Amino acid sequence: MDHAASDEFSAMQRYEMIVADRVAGFIEYYPFDHVVIVTHTEVDPQLEGRGHGSELARQALEFFRRTDKQVVPICGFFARYVRTHAAYADLVTPASRRIFSI
Repeated sequence: MDHAASDEFSAMQRYEMIVADRVAGFIEYYPFDHVVIVTHTEVDPQLEGRGHGSELARQALEFFRRTDKQVVPICGFFARYVRTHAAYADLVTPASRRIFSI
């Protein structure tokens, strides 16, 4: 039986962090049932170096935890964040833990 791509693949979504009524940064991800593939993290260049990226990753991981999602961290920044914050390692799929040394 053929399945349309839309049956298996959801559109990219964004988790945004708002600071002073503007988007300070965002994480792009693709949701697949109980797994999300995090592909990109971006912080407004004017706000870089102030910890917004780390706070954004923390908030997104808390959101994924609340919504019972596991994570595949394709984004290098996001993978490094999880690697250095062991409290979130359980959210990463077992295969991704091996691949990304988490």
